[in-house]
Amino acid sequence: MLNIFYLISSRGWGGMEMHPFVLARGLAERGHSVIFGLSAGSRMSRFAREHGFSHLSLPFRWYLDRATYAGLRRHLRKQKVDVLHLHYSRDAWQALLLAGIFRRRVPLVFTRHMCSPAHRPKTDPLHRILARRLDAMVAISGYVRRNSLLVYPIAEEKVRTVYYGLDRDVAGSPQGGRAVREKLGVGPEEILIGMAAQLSPNKRQDLFLDAAELLLGDHPQARFVLAGAAANRDYAEQIRSRAHQDGLAGRVILTGFWQDVPSLVQALDIATLTSRAEAFGLVMIEALANGRPFVGSRSGAVPEVIDHGRNGLLFEPGDPADLARAWAELVRDPQRRARIGEEGKKTFEERFTLEREVEQTEALYRSLIERSS
Repeated sequence: MLNIFYLISSRGWGGMEMHPFVLARGLAERGHSVIFGLSAGSRMSRFAREHGFSHLSLPFRWYLDRATYAGLRRHLRKQKVDVLHLHYSRDAWQALLLAGIFRRRVPLVFTRHMCSPAHRPKTDPLHRILARRLDAMVAISGYVRRNSLLVYPIAEEKVRTVYYGLDRDVAGSPQGGRAVREKLGVGPEEILIGMAAQLSPNKRQDLFLDAAELLLGDHPQARFVLAGAAANRDYAEQIRSRAHQDGLAGRVILTGFWQDVPSLVQALDIATLTSRAEAFGLVMIEALANGRPFVGSRSGAVPEVIDHGRNGLLFEPGDPADLARAWAELVRDPQRRARIGEEGKKTFEERFTLEREVEQTEALYRSLIERSS
């Protein structure tokens, strides 16, 4: 059994915050112990408490908060930790001191869940020391790996790509999908196109609505759903206002945060992600696992997953007309939707299960432990 410590002081609630809990559960099922170091009062801390994850809730008031470091250090001394796994770059100083900068106390791993904007190199002392001290950097996609090698002064062999994986319970039931459609007031003859993502400029719900208006001109049977909490209030208000304007009024449903994502995805005829440059996109593999045809932009990590025409369709980034054309191809051809959906299921089983991610992560941990012993 390995004792693993996950350090994440983020107060947000996106993929970076949610997915470590998924991975920790998978590691626990293989007999390992994962303890989280979390920011007191954060959404992550509340989630950990409500779902029974072992964790420390600490202040994390600033980068080198002494009270936080003392609490973390006491824990690492009391319980022998085999791997210290950093998930949030803001915690780098704490991680470096805990793992040992000059004398290695414990292997140090850093997962990059996002890319650095504008690919700006990180040449400050902290990131130079971090890159030198890290035993491994995990990138959640090839896109993130390329970005990491551009911005971090790190040896190429240290950077591993390990895709997110999901448990098979991410696949909902047809009955759940029908119940969602009924709740949303979507008839069986209507084509429901949707996206689950926080309302944020980076997710480009505005592009989604532009394409929806174009599609409705030739396909009035289409309905649209946007599920997700407001990450940016001003942007969310713009999206709500636009959805009620002429051309879209009565055809777009905004649900806010949606708890049961598998049933929502089952309710869709076509799943979509319109992000500018997605580091990975969990909603993409949720769609694949549920056998739903997926349409995403030809940017970021999406083309690493979607083979255009086989397990989904790609559109040119930022082009609502191209997105509307991709939707129209699928709206007109239910048999093609079914074929693409089946290929998506195969892709999920072959490449994106939680079992595969856990096995790769465990193998990485063991290799680092063996190397440091």
